[in-house]
Amino acid sequence: MSEGGFIAFAHCWSCGFGFTFDPDLVPSIPIDPQTNLPLDIEPSPDGLEAARARAVKQPICASCMAASNAKRRREGREEIHIFRGAYPYVD
Repeated sequence: MSEGGFIAFAHCWSCGFGFTFDPDLVPSIPIDPQTNLPLDIEPSPDGLEAARARAVKQPICASCMAASNAKRRREGREEIHIFRGAYPYVD
């Protein structure tokens, strides 16, 4: 018996590159659609709770995640875990 799954296509929020991913596994970031920024970058005029309530998760591509994790390593910070299968055609 084979297992099914979904593959999605979208543009990376960070760089704009179009890529395929597993929507259940891909790293994503909550973005306030009113400011088009992550919740921790610029406070929304109507407050963080309102921004959090309307935020939409946006996917991040493998290249941007690799760059982000390289920066985190240099800074001595913990890397963001990327689940195997998040990028089905990259693994």
